[in-house]
Amino acid sequence: MSYCRWEEELSFLRLELDPAFVQEIAGHSEFVASGGRIELNHKLRTSDPKLFHLSQWLLDELQSEGAGGKLYTDSLVRLLTVHLLQNYTSTPRKQRALPRKMSAQQVSRAIEYMHAHIERDISLEELAAVAHMSQSHLSRLFKQATGLSPHQYFIAIRVEKAKSLIQSRSLTLAEIASTLGFTDQSHFHRHFKRITGLSPREFLLTR
Repeated sequence: MSYCRWEEELSFLRLELDPAFVQEIAGHSEFVASGGRIELNHKLRTSDPKLFHLSQWLLDELQSEGAGGKLYTDSLVRLLTVHLLQNYTSTPRKQRALPRKMSAQQVSRAIEYMHAHIERDISLEELAAVAHMSQSHLSRLFKQATGLSPHQYFIAIRVEKAKSLIQSRSLTLAEIASTLGFTDQSHFHRHFKRITGLSPREFLLTR
C-alpha cells in the first residue's frame, strides 16, 4: 500500500486517450508493437516540459472552444500521442520510407488544397484524404518538406494573403479576418503579429 500527501494546493490535468486511437497513431508512425499491442510505461515524478506544454496548449484550445480550428486541435492531439509513444514506451520504430517523388507529390497536393480552401476550417483528416496517406504520416512528411506543421503552414499562407489584401485596401481588417477564416479579429491579430512582427493596423499604416 502507498499514499501521497500534498501540503499545498494541487492542480492536475487528466488526459484519457482511446487505446484504439493510440494504436492507430503507432501504426502510422511506424512503431512495432510486441503482439500487436502498444503499452505506455508507468512513470512517476517525471519532469517533462514538452508533455506539459502540449497538454496545456490542448487544454487552452478546448477551453477556448476550438478557436484555433480543427487542424490545430488535430495536430496537438497527434503530437502529444507521438510524444508519449516516443518517450513512454519501449516499442521500437520500423525504418521505412516512401519514394521521395511520391512523398513530395502528396505534400504538394495538401499544400494546393490549403491554398484553394484558405477560408475554411480544414481538418488534418481532410488534408490526409487529399494527400492519400494517414494523418500521422502526412504530419511527419509535411514537417520534413516545409519545416512547419500543417497548421503552422496554413496560418502562414493566410497571413501572406492578409498582407496582400491589406495592401490592396479593398477590405476592412474585420472583413479580411472573416474572409480568411480567422475565428475573430483577436485571432487574426495574434497570428499576424507573431509572424510579421506588426499588428494588422500597424502593417496598414506602413503601406
